[in-house]
Amino acid sequence: MKKSLLLFVIVVLMVLVVGPYTPYWILMIGVATVSFLVGAGKVSSFGSSGLGFGLTWMALSLFISIKTDSELPKRMAELMGLENDNLLLFGTALLGFLIGGFSGLTGSMLRKLFERKN
Repeated sequence: MKKSLLLFVIVVLMVLVVGPYTPYWILMIGVATVSFLVGAGKVSSFGSSGLGFGLTWMALSLFISIKTDSELPKRMAELMGLENDNLLLFGTALLGFLIGGFSGLTGSMLRKLFERKN
């Protein structure tokens, strides 16, 4: 529980601080590295990293949408054939969850690969 919470907090901070300046794949490498170093299990790495990444992306997109009061999310939802622009927000969160989750799982499995067997 402690490792998964630590991983969640580090992933959220990484996405908030490093995310605006780097592409998503750099964040994926960073999440995998953090997951490798923290050493949480496979399921908790997937869940913690996914929730951290996904919730942060959802919160950031919601914050930007509210702050700018832009018509762009509504127009993009229309272009994609979505009835509601909030579905675009949840799509962003789902994509962030999958990106973060699989990155955390990769780091956890890489750690298992390098562990010694007794």
